[in-house]
Amino acid sequence: MPTVKSEEIAKQLALIPDSSGVYIFKDVHGEIVYIGKAVSLRSRVRSYWNQTSWQERPKLLVMIPRVETIDTILTNSEKEALLLESTLIKQHHPRYNVHLRDDKRYPWLAITYDVDFPRLVMVRDPARYRKEHPRARVFGPYVESGNMWQTVKVLRKVFPMRQRKSPLFKDRPCMNYYIGLCMGPCQKLVTDVDYLLMVKQVEMFLAGRQGEVIAQMKGQMESLAEKLEFEEAAKIRNRLQALERMVEKQQVFFDNQKMNQDIIGEAHTSKMIAVGLMKVREGKLISSETVTLPLVERTGWDEAFQSFIDQYYTTCEDIAVPSEIVLQHPIEDLNALSEVLNSKAGRIVKITVPQRGGKNDMIEMAQKNAAYSLEKELQDQTEIDSKLERVMSTLQVDLDLVRQPTRIECFDISNIQGTDNVASMVVFENALSKKSDYRTFKIRSVEGIGEANDFASMKEVVGRRYARVKEENRAMPDLIIIDGGKGQLGAACEALVELGLKIGVDVDIMGLAKKQEEVYRPGRSEPILLPRRSDALHLLQRVRDEAHRFAITFHRKRRAKRSIMSELDKLAGVGKARRKLILDHFGSFDKVQIATLEEFQAVPGLGKKVAQSLYLALHQVSDDDAVETAQTPTGDNVVSLLDRKATSVAESKNTYTISENAEEEFEDTEEELEIADDDEADD
Repeated sequence: MPTVKSEEIAKQLALIPDSSGVYIFKDVHGEIVYIGKAVSLRSRVRSYWNQTSWQERPKLLVMIPRVETIDTILTNSEKEALLLESTLIKQHHPRYNVHLRDDKRYPWLAITYDVDFPRLVMVRDPARYRKEHPRARVFGPYVESGNMWQTVKVLRKVFPMRQRKSPLFKDRPCMNYYIGLCMGPCQKLVTDVDYLLMVKQVEMFLAGRQGEVIAQMKGQMESLAEKLEFEEAAKIRNRLQALERMVEKQQVFFDNQKMNQDIIGEAHTSKMIAVGLMKVREGKLISSETVTLPLVERTGWDEAFQSFIDQYYTTCEDIAVPSEIVLQHPIEDLNALSEVLNSKAGRIVKITVPQRGGKNDMIEMAQKNAAYSLEKELQDQTEIDSKLERVMSTLQVDLDLVRQPTRIECFDISNIQGTDNVASMVVFENALSKKSDYRTFKIRSVEGIGEANDFASMKEVVGRRYARVKEENRAMPDLIIIDGGKGQLGAACEALVELGLKIGVDVDIMGLAKKQEEVYRPGRSEPILLPRRSDALHLLQRVRDEAHRFAITFHRKRRAKRSIMSELDKLAGVGKARRKLILDHFGSFDKVQIATLEEFQAVPGLGKKVAQSLYLALHQVSDDDAVETAQTPTGDNVVSLLDRKATSVAESKNTYTISENAEEEFEDTEEELEIADDDEADD
């Protein structure tokens, strides 16, 4: 029972201060399970262990028994606590918090003011984008991406801003200019003043100030007509008509044309909540969006409703804050949210909960939209669940599995003739990838040119993976997929048997061969052929292809890292400190190669003997010749020795005659080998 406190929890509760701030609940492993805020941390945190609290909030029955540690962060005000809570939730994604998936689920629009001719671009991570482009203006988030792209489509016709990041041609504009979707700033076909005026109009439009934009464009058109520049005036007229057609679709709800409001309503079931957000700007409804959130772990709809409002308005730009926010239900942190919005907007932002009148009618409309979206989402989810159940049942029956493959782990090997030998493991749960559980492996037992052995590599990886799973007492997957045929499957089975696991009892395993998409199972000599159009086969292919992609990516990273490794790293006796010492002194590896022995010995902190040995190693002098100079390690002897070596190499080269055609054939052969290596890596 949550009301039963351990001695450790009781001690922590006694030390919690009576101050505003953020509290963090952690489990026995130190992982954050919940983050909250409070005006009084002492009262709020202690309430979680009161009987009345967990009776009213069923989620506490599940969450509180997991809490082992309570951390607190004090703030100067409730406003600071709200902002800090929102930031921490997006950073840590606690299991029992409602969050908007770090806002990356929703797109934002940004105007790139950090370049000469700004563009309108879509971004997914506004915080990172603002950090990299401090002058940019960001608008959003757009809860429904379809509405955003429709807006972008209209804006590109009405305001032909530059679309390409860099010019396609040096001496002429691209096709966008000729079809009226760009003004050709890359070729100086528009002045800076005219282009920036258009960009400012886009900014006002995205901020909901369409009336001001229309008035400005009408003024431009009339000014050009007075100057007898009728062609330019006609262009603005056409753009203005397209903009007015879009604005006409927005129904006027208020006589006050300066009314700017956000209306938020909700509809919910025991498992899901839909929040409807309607934006009214200048008396017109410019957007109606709905977001659905699952009520996991017995989360209450009221908590999800408040979490959406807090996280949405703490992340939105100041330009998107309305004059008034109309809510269907009251929220606990109303004062803190008001302070945040007032600070963002630089003015008073009202938050109201109407009971009657015109505002209540708007709330009912938002609620109807939310209810419609919720019903549609539940229907879609039911169809997905039924399809998933059908696919899982098909796999269990056709492959003769012990249980339905809810959790699937798949392995793949990647190398080029044994070098940079790596493996990957991907995880799918309920037919969806779970990237937090992905793993990569560096093969230890098989490495080196000509040492490619996928069977031994697969045995090593599978053995290492499930030895650790057993050691940590974690559950085995429902199905293990091996990318390969009988050989790879047999090697993996050997690893499992050596760990004491019974195949077909403790775990199921299969191999999937690429050519004919044949499924191999232990103890069966003939492969299983699933129908090519089967959803079950498509799932297996998707899992196998993801493992292949993940392995190839890791292999290429290792190969690239090795190829750009400094040549100095290959010399014995050269670590990070000496490499930095040498490169700091000479400036580059090219200068190191042409440096004389005296210049090597002049490197501060290197030492004459170390400098000489590195110099000899760098110029590939043999050990026998190095012994010859060891008795008299003077600079003259070393130089004369290198001269003799160079002469010897030159004479040996003269004994061979290689035609130019032969050299070309040799170069072609090298290129073919490189291509073949890449093809092998992709298999």
